[in-house]
Amino acid sequence: MSVVNPVHHLQFVKRIADPIHGLIQLTEMEYNIVKHPIFQRLRNITQLGMAKYVYPGSTHNRFSHSLGVMHNVSKIFTSAYDNWLQNKEICGDIHADEIFSENMLQVTRIAALCHDIGHFPFSHNLEGAVRWLSDKQFIKESFLHEDLSAYLLKHYFNDLLDDLTEQVSALILGDYSVLGRTLFPSFVISSAIDADRMDYLIRDSVYCGVEQGRFDGERLLDSILPYATKIDGKEHTVMGFKLKGIEALEQLLLARHRMHQTVYFNTAVVGYEAALRRGYYRLITSKNQYFDLPDIYFEDPDKFIEFDEYSFWTTYSKGLKQEKSWLVDPLLNRASLSKQGPFYHTLSIGENLSDEARETYSLLREIKERLEIPAEDWEDKDHWMYTEHKQQKLIDPLPRKIMNTTDGFEDSTSLKNVILMINSRGELVDPTRVAYGHTFLPYITDRIYHRFIFFTAHENRSQLKKEVSPILTKFEDYQVRRIPFQ
Repeated sequence: MSVVNPVHHLQFVKRIADPIHGLIQLTEMEYNIVKHPIFQRLRNITQLGMAKYVYPGSTHNRFSHSLGVMHNVSKIFTSAYDNWLQNKEICGDIHADEIFSENMLQVTRIAALCHDIGHFPFSHNLEGAVRWLSDKQFIKESFLHEDLSAYLLKHYFNDLLDDLTEQVSALILGDYSVLGRTLFPSFVISSAIDADRMDYLIRDSVYCGVEQGRFDGERLLDSILPYATKIDGKEHTVMGFKLKGIEALEQLLLARHRMHQTVYFNTAVVGYEAALRRGYYRLITSKNQYFDLPDIYFEDPDKFIEFDEYSFWTTYSKGLKQEKSWLVDPLLNRASLSKQGPFYHTLSIGENLSDEARETYSLLREIKERLEIPAEDWEDKDHWMYTEHKQQKLIDPLPRKIMNTTDGFEDSTSLKNVILMINSRGELVDPTRVAYGHTFLPYITDRIYHRFIFFTAHENRSQLKKEVSPILTKFEDYQVRRIPFQ
């Protein structure tokens, strides 16, 4: 029996107009999920959280983003199918009947649709607070929004999804093993180039009113293909890219980097995000019990449905005023914050740093950790200043041991942040090791970019400068100088 594009077999019952993708179609199963209160809650979870304080147009939500990611899944499957038909000789034995099945496409689309249902108000901003609560033993263990998404999926949609539940949940959690030898859907959901990033970069760029997030999506899709490789000695099918698509792939990576520098790591945005968490720490540990501890949502998921940005902000603003927090002005009245930084530092993985670079980085970390450790009287008063440490890593190189061998990869975790490019002979090529023309991939690989920024109220600016003065002597211009690659 011939293998056909599975998109043609899905029965769509509804469609939704989207400003980024046009008409997005839904199957009956997907429509039943979208109608549910746990998914409708995403209408009240903004995609970029506190970024709207700086980019007033960025009020778009996780609801529309999730629909867009699901839509991208079908586009990726269609492009991969078409490219496989035209390039079977370089794809290898991919078990096409498993990959390009209606069941596999439906599982991947639902995972894309539900991957964000576990997000807290203001999206990623409060995830650091969950880690902090775990570190300070207010809750038993930390968790990410993916963990909560998978739990909510099983709790609310198990009957609807039936035998698809475990596969969808595993895709959300990034479990590369659940689909056996067919890892292609895992790459579509979570990898260096995935359906998620292909939506949010464009969507965030449009709503923030900036150009930095744009890339050639059609050319990128045209380079995607399924590829057979070995993992732990067994044959698996992954998502690869034709080498001639390297420029489009670079565009997406550069768009992601530029959006981090322009929007996601914008110093004002970062300041308001850190202030939001600082106020949340104060209120969630207060004797007045403004908020439930977040682990309760695993015990009573219905409470999570009501925990959106409207309910959060009502409680949050009331609590800050009652506690007479100095964060009332910046967060409720949008007053500006005094800051020192950002201080830039770049670490090269696997390379030795100079003594000067190591000392500077250690000093930055020391000051940050000292400021972030809550005092014994944390429940009774705020710290007068705080710091934020942002870091970004774009891609990893392919493990050297698999190049020029047939052994393949040791395990699927080594594939999480690499890009598999295939040349015209069907061989793996590592674009991060060799510069093709003007490609910049070799120069952004194995690098972690760090930004440290320190904040306080304006009346404390002189005290802030005194606290971070040891750093100022190590930067010619502390807001722009970067520690060079070693």
